[in-house]
Amino acid sequence: MKSGWLALIPVGLGLFMVLLDVSVLNVALPRIAEDFHARMSDVQWILNAYTLTMVVLLVFAGRAGDMVRRDHYFMAGMVFFTISSFLCAQSWSIGSLIAFRALQAVGGAMLSGNTLAIITELFPPGKRGMAMGLNSILIASSFTLGPIIGGWLTTHLSWHWVFYLNVPVGITSLTLAYLLLPPLGAKEKMPLDIAGTLLLAVGLGSLTLGIIKGQDWGWWDQKTLASFIIAIPYLFAFSMRELSHSYPILDLSLFKIRNFSVGVLSLSILFFGMSASIFLLPYFLQGIKSLTAEESGYWMLALPLMNTIISPLAGRLSDRMNPKYLMGIGPLFFALGLYSLTSIEESITIWEFFLKLIPMGIGMGILMSPSFNVIMASVPQEKVGMANGTIRSINTLAQSMGVAVGGVLLTNRMKSWIPGYGNQIPDPGTMNLLRILSKSNPMPLIGMIEGFIDSMHYVFSIVMWFPFISSIIIVLFLSSEEHLRMMRQVRLKDNYPSKSS
Repeated sequence: MKSGWLALIPVGLGLFMVLLDVSVLNVALPRIAEDFHARMSDVQWILNAYTLTMVVLLVFAGRAGDMVRRDHYFMAGMVFFTISSFLCAQSWSIGSLIAFRALQAVGGAMLSGNTLAIITELFPPGKRGMAMGLNSILIASSFTLGPIIGGWLTTHLSWHWVFYLNVPVGITSLTLAYLLLPPLGAKEKMPLDIAGTLLLAVGLGSLTLGIIKGQDWGWWDQKTLASFIIAIPYLFAFSMRELSHSYPILDLSLFKIRNFSVGVLSLSILFFGMSASIFLLPYFLQGIKSLTAEESGYWMLALPLMNTIISPLAGRLSDRMNPKYLMGIGPLFFALGLYSLTSIEESITIWEFFLKLIPMGIGMGILMSPSFNVIMASVPQEKVGMANGTIRSINTLAQSMGVAVGGVLLTNRMKSWIPGYGNQIPDPGTMNLLRILSKSNPMPLIGMIEGFIDSMHYVFSIVMWFPFISSIIIVLFLSSEEHLRMMRQVRLKDNYPSKSS
């Protein structure tokens, strides 16, 4: 076990670097736009190119990891990500930066599409719960540590260091992976389904594009509708091909595994609700509270802090008790946290805000690590990479959908305060300026500030019901007997090794 935990160090570093890259970069976008004299709508493609490429490649990257030495594959992904990060820092234009971000996402897909699979291989059933807890800690931490790190780097150095930072971290992770990762042999040798991969790429790519750009283009705009219309037949054709193909890139029979489907669905609903709500908090903190991006990250530290405490414990317990109890109660804590956010006002203090976020951090920790543990334990060993890529792809898509739906709910509510209000969420800088001006006198500006806070409360009050749905699905449909039986067999084998030989 000691070697397994040591081997987990470079894997955790790699995953954290990939997850952090989005939230770190968010802070630097205004400075990048200023340096390149670019419009913010163009600069947004730095994020979009990364998200699109990741969603398109994650299933393929996970499947490819089942067919090669996974330790070598992880190191190759690290090399790719590190080199492309350096190229991003050296970009000479918006176009070059967008292109290098897409390359960076290729390495990111290779890394994040295989992390759960590596944990599954490093730790036997019954002993991987705490390791899965580490995975959920890294996911939660990336949301809030990104603005702190990105804000400091952008303020004290330059936006280039948002990417340069990945170089020493990548080299360290690569070196440790070479020294600590044991040989992880290929589980299946078969040809890759290139045609299926292309169908999935076009289908998922079009769907994701429509989701992430719908707010900007307008949901009934021709470009948005075209994206969704293109996605439907390609995803249908992909499904038909995978059902009949001898070597599918995504074995759809995985979804016949009850715990796999229930776990993926419950996690995706939580990620949806988490993104639809949490993405609004920086607007409140930076726009209404007039905090810097770095300061707003400190205000949100309750999420990763509580997750860091709870996730390993919940993961460990999921190896020893019925995971349905943990997975069922986790979303309820998250819903409680969202309910408490429906009452936040401009005058809230950091400690009051901290207390309101605590239930959300607890809920994330209680649900995520047991879910990852149960999902990966239910999948055949030779398909863990495929399962890993599928989980990450669906969760990334759910996050994008959450941001889109949260934006729609917010702007539609704003129209009740300001007739004719469009579909754009004002950036934090504009909101902060309006807040300052509203103190001078003009009633319309006061209305906009009050309208945003009310609309934010409205979003929280709607989104809080999604964790309840996740909890109901888990309680009604998760089958814990098989997982518990596997855990009992592992404990018996540990206690009576001579009888198991």
